Amino acid sequence: MGHLTGYAGLHDYNRAIRDIAASPDWQSGQFARQVRRVVEVAARFMGVSRVGVWRLRAGGEALDCLCQYDSRYGLVEPGRSLDANCFPAYFAALANNRALAASDALADARTAEMAESYLRPMRIASLLDAPIWLGGEVVGVVCHEHVGNPRIWRDEDIAFAGSMGDFAAMAMSQARYQRVEAARERLERIIEATPDMVAIMAPDGHLIQMNPAGRRLLGLSAHADISSYRSRDFLGEHTTYQLDTEIRPALFNAGHWAGEAVLREGTPQAMPVSVVALAHRDAQGNLEYFSVVLRDLTAQKTIQREIETLNHELEARVRARTQALETANRNLESFAYSVSHDLKAPLRGIAGYSRLLAVDYRDALPDEAREYVDLIRQASERMDRMIEDILAYSRVQVREMNPAPVGVREVVRRLLEEFEPQLRAGVELQQDVEPGVLETDRDGLMQILRNYLSNALKFSRRASPPRIRIEGRRQGAGYRFAVTDNGMGFDMRYHDRIFEIFHRLPNDDETTGTGIGLAIVARAAERLQGRVWAESEQGKRTTFYFEQPNGLHP
Repeated sequence: MGHLTGYAGLHDYNRAIRDIAASPDWQSGQFARQVRRVVEVAARFMGVSRVGVWRLRAGGEALDCLCQYDSRYGLVEPGRSLDANCFPAYFAALANNRALAASDALADARTAEMAESYLRPMRIASLLDAPIWLGGEVVGVVCHEHVGNPRIWRDEDIAFAGSMGDFAAMAMSQARYQRVEAARERLERIIEATPDMVAIMAPDGHLIQMNPAGRRLLGLSAHADISSYRSRDFLGEHTTYQLDTEIRPALFNAGHWAGEAVLREGTPQAMPVSVVALAHRDAQGNLEYFSVVLRDLTAQKTIQREIETLNHELEARVRARTQALETANRNLESFAYSVSHDLKAPLRGIAGYSRLLAVDYRDALPDEAREYVDLIRQASERMDRMIEDILAYSRVQVREMNPAPVGVREVVRRLLEEFEPQLRAGVELQQDVEPGVLETDRDGLMQILRNYLSNALKFSRRASPPRIRIEGRRQGAGYRFAVTDNGMGFDMRYHDRIFEIFHRLPNDDETTGTGIGLAIVARAAERLQGRVWAESEQGKRTTFYFEQPNGLHP
């Protein structure tokens, strides 16, 4: 087990203790200097290789080294930690002993679990650890580490280690007191400087303490004796009734109350205030005092009245403008239908006469004239489609919304039924639609998906074979649809323009579109509070998305 080697005796240890207590480092009251002095003196007088002060983390899950002295190198950089989960026996021993003396640390049941991760790498043979007790609980440890042959710890060694733990406890206690005092001084300065009233009152309502802002708020001079006043001395009839029937019962029962009141109610100096009041009790549950914070709400109330006036005016304006907008929309819809009717009449005439000209006089017309007739007919047909799309766009703007629970798979099924003839014509269709019920406008959603699928069929018809994929995915509280085709795609530089009215996808060989379909999609998505976008690779694929961020039923 080892042998005695003539280490310091009681006289030496007493001298060491006096050396620490009388040193300028200890008298400085600075925690770092104090513990440095402790570990240095302890290592020198006890003749061990290292002495360290370790602090227990809140909750007791680990020990962190704060300061360590190595007899070969002097003070060394701390930083190691010991995890309580890894060394349960050691941590339990610290909590139950005045000192932990392990002569053979590698074999001792309390420390053997530290052998591979700490003792052997540090070449530690013996440990003498003194728990640091503060306020009835272990808050750390002073660790004496002996390197070499195992060492038998004598009673005087153990007593001296305990004294080192006491010194560390005093240093920690003093540091804790300094922190509390510093916090108290900071809090006092904050309370003194705050523009709100902060006051302490006795259970009977008499004032005990108040900051300068509180005196100004109550109209008291800096030298007035506040102990002669009670809180109700500054209240009117209504607020006094509120104090007796609402505020004080809440303080006694719940321990707190927050709300609004009026100081000096019914006088020219009446002042609205916000109130936060707390009841403070001692360890036995007896009421000691109340703390109250009051804030002058005069400026806020003035602003609030101005805002309310402005809100009333704004609501009146909004109602007037909403009515005007509704009238304008009705007029616009009526105008659109009237214009379409007036435009379609001459278009029908142009189309009819050009068709008669092409049929009845085709043989009499030269080739160039026949080509002109065909172009006239095509242009009139395109104009007719454009008028229909403009009407559809205007209907999107004014159509009444009818939000209701909609099954997304049912919507996709109905969509595919509409396009069944086109899909049967050699189209490879894939579906991957996650089930869900979305609170949305069914017709608006169908309009978006209908345009997407129509576009996909149109722009993939020259692929061999045309492939279309419809996907649906939950996205948090919302849902996302995607329609992909293997058509020619488009240049992503045009992405921000394709959802604008009269802007068509830039495919030179496609001339049947009017440039309104995707604008209808964008407007419908906007009314559903969703968003649309596209991703495309020229010559490979295009995917159009619609996402409604909210409304998915759980």
